Amino acid sequence: MSIRLKFIFISILLFGCSSKNDPNTFVIAFSSDIRGFDPAFATDLRTGKIVSLLYDNLVRFDESMELIPSLASKWETNDIGTEYTFHIKENCEFHDGEKITANDVIFSFKRILSSATHSPQTWLLDKIKGADHFMSGRSDDLDGLYTPNEFTVIIELNEPFAPFLQYLAMPSTAIVNKKQIGSIKTTPAGSGPWKLAEWERDGKITLVSNNDYWGDEPSVEKMEIRILSETMTQSAEFESGSLDILEIPPGELTFWEQRGHDLTHVNELNIWYVGMNCSREPFNDIRVRKAMNYAVDREKIIQMILNNTAVIANGPVPPQLTKALQTHYYPYDPKKAIKLVDDAGYPNGLRAELHVAGGSGMFQVLEALQSDWASVGIDVQIKRSDWNVFKTSVKEGKPDLYYLDWFADYPDGENFLYPLFHSKESMKKRNRFSDSTIDKMIEEIQQMPHGNERDILIDKTNALIANKAPWVFLWHSKTMYLKQDDITGFSPSPIFNANRYTGIKKRS
Repeated sequence: MSIRLKFIFISILLFGCSSKNDPNTFVIAFSSDIRGFDPAFATDLRTGKIVSLLYDNLVRFDESMELIPSLASKWETNDIGTEYTFHIKENCEFHDGEKITANDVIFSFKRILSSATHSPQTWLLDKIKGADHFMSGRSDDLDGLYTPNEFTVIIELNEPFAPFLQYLAMPSTAIVNKKQIGSIKTTPAGSGPWKLAEWERDGKITLVSNNDYWGDEPSVEKMEIRILSETMTQSAEFESGSLDILEIPPGELTFWEQRGHDLTHVNELNIWYVGMNCSREPFNDIRVRKAMNYAVDREKIIQMILNNTAVIANGPVPPQLTKALQTHYYPYDPKKAIKLVDDAGYPNGLRAELHVAGGSGMFQVLEALQSDWASVGIDVQIKRSDWNVFKTSVKEGKPDLYYLDWFADYPDGENFLYPLFHSKESMKKRNRFSDSTIDKMIEEIQQMPHGNERDILIDKTNALIANKAPWVFLWHSKTMYLKQDDITGFSPSPIFNANRYTGIKKRS
């Protein structure tokens, strides 16, 4: 028996009974616990996922990433895109039975912006007219946020901003019950399709169906999110039947395929990359940056190490968010890379440090990158640190190179442009890249209404950034899932907060 199978066998003995014994309970796993239930501090994926189950927003994303009504039955926008009018459904209640009105929306949004809350998510609402005065304490009111009646909310922006409606579907813009704010970190104050039954820190989160929900109620009575930090433990629990869904790490894929399981996958809205410090030598030279890209055999890494659970990145924007057929700007070409390094004035090669955070899971990928660069005369030394040290180092612009990923906050190409490449962000937080033409194009994208012209400009901006090579563009990953045979209604979405698990059913 292999070590892998022995581990699963022993774990089955240790962890005991199967969730299949309870057809009314659906069980999944997180690798670590959430930060709490306050939407104002939902900045990580796991917390955001839980908030999206326990709370409602004015609008939300469906599984196809389309914006659909939630607490708002409908909305209108003025011709120039600066004013939004939302009509609140009159039959929606918080978990304690309190009716939701326009005043709850006003309270929730002001709470995010209030300096007393200390939320890191003020960027979602700071474009509302008067937000700057409100956040600084110069005004007690938001000029651009008001309600003409009990079930209507009007929001005015300082200027058109195309992603704003998507911001309102984010976990942090969920509508909260002001009567329960005092305990919101540990007890949800929401209205979503699920209610909290128990939070056993670093153990499990137990949710129950909100049987008074105004929308689609969950099809099972209970949902458990177990905190299992080890991937092999998760696999063992799935094998025993104690997990209903398993998110498969790339290294485990072959094992499950060989056992004849039917896999489901979703192409994630993300990108994995190596950032280069463009403000200093040698990476202030575009020839060196392009050499770094041409030197990497992405196709081989995806096939041999990632088990084909990724697609090559041709710029920062994932293919689902672009309309044009993407051009592969950096096919594997070590000869071209060597010439570019030589032309840049480094005939004897060059050296750099690659900063990374995390454990051994990425070792093979880093080793492959290191080997590819070494073959063209670029000696890259890997410097490991914990996440907090790494994050601070990147923000301060210390690394020559850093290995990182970016996951979408909302399904818009703009989300892969402004936060990563506009000079206001890149120069103070990331790889010190600045290009005035790209800045102007991104700003235009933010103000343009959604449509064909905006899509074309996103494609052009993506291509221009790829040509400037501020990163080594690696890949967009896929997430592979297994489900138990008795589970139906599981349809994962690329956007993290669209999965509400209300359609999940278990056959008894």
